[in-house]
Amino acid sequence: MPPFRRVAIVGVGLIGGSIGLAVRRHVRGARVVGVDRKAVLRAARARCAIDEATTSLARGLQGADLVILALPVDAILEILPRVAVLLPQGAVVTDVGSTKEAIDRAARRAGLGARFVGGHPMAGSERSGIAHADGRLFAGAPWVLCPPEGAAASRRVAARQGGSDSTRRVAALVRRLGARPAFLDPRAHDNAMARLSHLPQLVSVALTNAAGDREARPFLHLSGPGLLRMSRLAESPPGLWDAILRTNRRAATRALDAFTREIRRLRASLGSGPAVHFRRAARVRARLLSEGRGGATLW
Repeated sequence: MPPFRRVAIVGVGLIGGSIGLAVRRHVRGARVVGVDRKAVLRAARARCAIDEATTSLARGLQGADLVILALPVDAILEILPRVAVLLPQGAVVTDVGSTKEAIDRAARRAGLGARFVGGHPMAGSERSGIAHADGRLFAGAPWVLCPPEGAAASRRVAARQGGSDSTRRVAALVRRLGARPAFLDPRAHDNAMARLSHLPQLVSVALTNAAGDREARPFLHLSGPGLLRMSRLAESPPGLWDAILRTNRRAATRALDAFTREIRRLRASLGSGPAVHFRRAARVRARLLSEGRGGATLW
């Protein structure tokens, strides 16, 4: 039996569309309802990412036993009170927002309690929109879940020692989609993401701007693959990142401070040789490769 039979996805863009494709491929017996603008829904139907389509949140949530808010962080914060009012009895709500503390607080204020399980699939692209949706996007990827009971519950669930029914059901769906559930409380998630997700984005933006300044701009045609790879994230939608960084400003600032310290150390080593920094970075990257996708299970 599928963990959920009727999944309402509010926001059928890159992530929401990819979830729809994955649910329809891997969860037999589940129907996917897309809630979005008409043009997006037409494209989602053409991609076979949804079974049903509606522009009405109320109609989309009717009969749903799982509601996935696949929206930017600020839109999730805005829509949660309406979702709480319209949510069918017994239904569960999760989201895919890139920050979790602000969303967790909003869900509690809306009265969702144990019916809300914060989520963040660690997969995506610098591209956006249903045209780039991919049902294999989550294969092997970590998918952070924040149990509604808080930090202690996160540790228990990670040790397979409990957790709410809502958390267990969402985790079961995540596994069906090919991802690996990882359980964290919202604050731990946001602190980690500031270093592992927000910082790479900000560094890519700063590096790209530095490479395109007045002094370097005439020579951009000489750039090699390294700059192209490292500047890829600079194409990310700025509006999306504005909300992410606004709701995790303190942790992102600490991450930038840590990066600034590393830059200063690297700069100071240029006269004597920066080899020690290269070797340390190589060790960190080796660990990243072994513990990232395809590496250790995050239970």
